[in-house]
Amino acid sequence: MEKEIKQKKQDLGIFYTDQRIINFIYDILKIWKEKEDKKNGRWESRKHYPSVIDPAVGEGAFLKAAVQNGFTKTDYIFGLDIDEDAVKKWKKINLLKEFGGKEDDLTAHFFHQNGLDKIHWEQHIKKYRYKLKRKDIEVQQFDTVVGNPPYGGIGIDFKKNPTRENFKILEILKDFEIFGFKKLKINNNQEKELKKTSLFGKLVQDSPNNYKLSISEVSKMAEGMPIEILFLERFIQLAKPGGWIAIIIPDGILTNSNSHYVRGFISQKAKVEAIISLPRVAFKNVGTSAKTSILFLRKYEDQEKKQKDYNVFLASVESLDDKNFDFIRNNYKKYYNKNMSNKNLVQITTDERGKEVVVVRVDKTLKEIMEEKPSSRWNVDYWHPKYEKILKIINKFEIMPLDNFISKTVSGYRGKTEYISKGGIQSIEAVSMLASGIGVNPNLSRRVKISGVFDSESRRTKIGDLLFARSGVGTAGRSALVTSTSKNMVIGGHILKVELNGKIPPEYIQVYLKTSFGWEMLDRVRSGVGALVLDEEDVRAIVIPILEKETIKNIQLEFKKVSKYHDKAMEANNETELKENIKIAEKMFKDLIAKTEAVIRGEKKDVI
Repeated sequence: MEKEIKQKKQDLGIFYTDQRIINFIYDILKIWKEKEDKKNGRWESRKHYPSVIDPAVGEGAFLKAAVQNGFTKTDYIFGLDIDEDAVKKWKKINLLKEFGGKEDDLTAHFFHQNGLDKIHWEQHIKKYRYKLKRKDIEVQQFDTVVGNPPYGGIGIDFKKNPTRENFKILEILKDFEIFGFKKLKINNNQEKELKKTSLFGKLVQDSPNNYKLSISEVSKMAEGMPIEILFLERFIQLAKPGGWIAIIIPDGILTNSNSHYVRGFISQKAKVEAIISLPRVAFKNVGTSAKTSILFLRKYEDQEKKQKDYNVFLASVESLDDKNFDFIRNNYKKYYNKNMSNKNLVQITTDERGKEVVVVRVDKTLKEIMEEKPSSRWNVDYWHPKYEKILKIINKFEIMPLDNFISKTVSGYRGKTEYISKGGIQSIEAVSMLASGIGVNPNLSRRVKISGVFDSESRRTKIGDLLFARSGVGTAGRSALVTSTSKNMVIGGHILKVELNGKIPPEYIQVYLKTSFGWEMLDRVRSGVGALVLDEEDVRAIVIPILEKETIKNIQLEFKKVSKYHDKAMEANNETELKENIKIAEKMFKDLIAKTEAVIRGEKKDVI
């Protein structure tokens, strides 16, 4: 039964939140409240109790903390949730005593309903003791919207399940503005083209309030839209103008190129106050290693000018230790109250073993982040100072994204691969990708049926193709070059094949990717809410320094020498000969990498 309940929560995308994270969120919210109270002359006799709502309240942890941390009183907390298991626990939470032990008063503030739907006030409107202002109830505006909404989970197939409940959901979603932004993105894939159109200016600058979609359009879009994006808009909807929002979101919203429209939507609706990156272990106690961040927003006032040229507080923690959160909180308070020293705009702290534990930087504006090309990412890891040190070194040369040199990319067949023991065609997997080339000896061999579902002409390899491992623990980002012994094979499901356009030798690209500079640039663009992945957009975004033509040519020639030993090893008749030649090839390759790094650092003029 326990296993079934856990699976149900994972299907719904429900992952309950560590108390240390919740406490930290209220630490930041209290900094905002303290400054606002002081500004408005609110002393103890005129103490302000912000209204707080969590539209995916679960078992009530965020609302419970709002009271226990002194942020507000029970009369001003509200929660919505569709999960029946959570509803059953509402009467058991310690907040009951705050309501004088009266279950009716408790349930008057907790609503069993879809959090994306309008609040069903009619169920409880007569039960409030101190009540919100009636106008606040009617327009659903709250001082604070906080929580950890569901993400991922099982989507709704409206064609297969045309139930009354599903069509009710469609009616709910019809007026969500995010669909207008998504449709705009779908119709115009390149942002530079978007900005040329008057439609872009109308929808994005003025907000697409009048952008109406049919039920069929909403249905098609809703099936492929992650639920966390819908909840993100719902959080913004519920906040009053000037209201505060603190939401835990999967990093896909901050990193994925196909979520750029979401980031544009957020920037039009609210000021991005802070982004705090959480470690992958943040939700391990509930069975997920999903990469998440806390997004702190302040909803724009109706008359307020939407701006982008303001600094954003960025921070990341490698563990959930209170001292790490305390460090961020103390720095944020200085930053928010405008008394942070300029020398502390970028800070990295380490533990006693020298391992990095906290990063804080406040020297980047949202405009810089939004206009950075080609990724325009908001994830804190992307803006780690170490990458700028690398860029400072390679910026001595002209630099270009790998996209400038790509003519075509092909992904392996997605799905469980069926291997055969004899015959067939060699399937290249991540395990087959060695530093000096593709390993095709019997110990590393996997084969699939020729012309079967896992084999196609487009997935066959030819000399000069670059291959990237798209995913896999310890392998995402691994690259290899197809040489003579690995041509006319087929790429496996986790491999991306990149065909270059002839403007730069593939040998140079492969050598550069194996340098510390290349690896850091590749590591920067890797993403993934679950395990790390390297998508096509990530590969295209890898920055390449363009060295002198003669140097690039010499790197190409030296790599071909490496390839001779590698290919000889792959054609060996015995294991001893294989190992000897691989050893020589790998040593030569390491030497070539070291020489190439020296050229990039300016210590050598060439690799020969």
